[in-house]
Amino acid sequence: MPISASIVTVGDPYVAGTAKDEAGDVLAATCSKLGWNIVKKEVLGDDEEQLVLWLAGEADSGAVDVVLTVDGIGVAARERVPEAMYRVCEKWLPGVAELIRARGFEKSPFLAMTRGAAGIRGKTILINMPGGSPTAIKDALEIIKPILRQAVETAKAPVS
Repeated sequence: MPISASIVTVGDPYVAGTAKDEAGDVLAATCSKLGWNIVKKEVLGDDEEQLVLWLAGEADSGAVDVVLTVDGIGVAARERVPEAMYRVCEKWLPGVAELIRARGFEKSPFLAMTRGAAGIRGKTILINMPGGSPTAIKDALEIIKPILRQAVETAKAPVS
């Protein structure tokens, strides 16, 4: 069964049209090439409350296995994706975000300045992906691809 995913790119410049969502487009296209079902792809502004509602709604819908966020994880004051994740997730997968940062650092030292997180709400996995660069998105997806199927199956497994 293919992985089902929702993707949200976060940032006021994307909503205003002053920045193109290249990273989100690349992520959706790459996931589709992997055979994933992209249930939803949206762009939201930097409003933390709106993002909390969106993330919780997607996770609670039962329609997706994975929610991927793009951008919004840097050190700028307006970037609040990790804070929204802290309010939404019930369990944490710190190794996922650590792995994305550590491996990504080899190509771009600036990934060390990201604050991305990964966690679980209910039976849905939520992962913050870096933004700004289609290459960073491709690299991050390559990093998590080998472990994501196992993570989805484990999160969806019935409690015994």
